[in-house]
Amino acid sequence: MKAKVISIFTQKGGVGKTVSTINISGVLAEMGFKTLVLDVDAQTNASFVGYAVEDEEEYSIEDFIHSTEKPVYHQRGKDGKVFVIAGNEELATPKNREILKKAIKKIENDFDYILIDCPPQVIKDKELSFGEIAVFASDFIICPVDYDEFSLDGLTKLIISINKLRATKGLKAKFLGFFFSKVEEQTVDFKEAYKTLSESKIKDLLFLNYIRKNKFIRTSLREGESAVFLKPHNPVSMDYRKLTGEILSKIKNNG
Repeated sequence: MKAKVISIFTQKGGVGKTVSTINISGVLAEMGFKTLVLDVDAQTNASFVGYAVEDEEEYSIEDFIHSTEKPVYHQRGKDGKVFVIAGNEELATPKNREILKKAIKKIENDFDYILIDCPPQVIKDKELSFGEIAVFASDFIICPVDYDEFSLDGLTKLIISINKLRATKGLKAKFLGFFFSKVEEQTVDFKEAYKTLSESKIKDLLFLNYIRKNKFIRTSLREGESAVFLKPHNPVSMDYRKLTGEILSKIKNNG
């Protein structure tokens, strides 16, 4: 069965993109799905911090894209249930928009889900970015949002950019929506941001579940492991289970 490929995409850093990639992959593995994480962000945080992959020289996303060799996976998570292809700090943007998609096609029947940790990049008309290459390799796109710097205008522009790629360049990936991360539920800023988005024209793209701010995330990053595996009953682990369940429901509804 062909894997479902999901890009965790943002146009700016610091909004919980990589942490979400790590923990959503952890939940999927916990549910019994064979899950692969592709780290295409040159910061390499998903692989070398989040999943504590060692030895960058062994095999990286650069090899996966350009080599005909059999991929080398780093197995992480409880009982090695999450597979990771490590990032590369010197990853150069190829000129071929389809190159990652073609690489994934070779292994798409080996996994149930493939998550792509994208670089935080703005999609530009005349400049090919790895973020664009990643969404073209994907079936679905999700986007974490930081309510502290929440901008309805910014989210609308992102949707316009994705729709433009669909109209002019044949993008097939479906945009599943936004979710708030690092949430402090009782703050006025969060309440206003959630209310604004839930009453806007793009309200159908708002995930009902969100990720609460939790100090244990820092601990899990130091341990090089998903919070879901380290502390299954921690509030942040429970949040990611609810969010992942909603993601799977949206995927089912979007065919």
